[in-house]
Amino acid sequence: MDWLTGVSWVYPALEVAHIVGIALLIGSLAVFELRVWGLGGAVELRALARLALPIALGGFALALCSGAVMFLSQIDEMLGNKAFLAKMGLLVLAGANAVAFHLRGGLAVDDALARAQTALSLGLWIAVVFCGRWIAYK
Repeated sequence: MDWLTGVSWVYPALEVAHIVGIALLIGSLAVFELRVWGLGGAVELRALARLALPIALGGFALALCSGAVMFLSQIDEMLGNKAFLAKMGLLVLAGANAVAFHLRGGLAVDDALARAQTALSLGLWIAVVFCGRWIAYK
């Protein structure tokens, strides 16, 4: 990983890519979740999902790839960092919640469970961001 630490702009560029990925992910999910909660009723839910979900997945892929490269540059440090481990656990929970939402037909159901799952989703992603920032201080 000398190329990562040996060139001054590479690691900051990875951090920027990671932040852009997170912004795309959470921004898209927030818009979709606000619609599930009843805001923007004029926008059809399935049409919004067709727009927002691919952007969210692209943002997740960008954050995942950039995060994996940053992780590989400091494996021992990250595996000993409680904030990093909490972030990874929260990512698993957020992913499981998303899978459960879609498996139960979350787009087809406008109910209290869908609203609860989307609220949980947003909370989990905010907690992921919090832990991600906390990594530098632990």
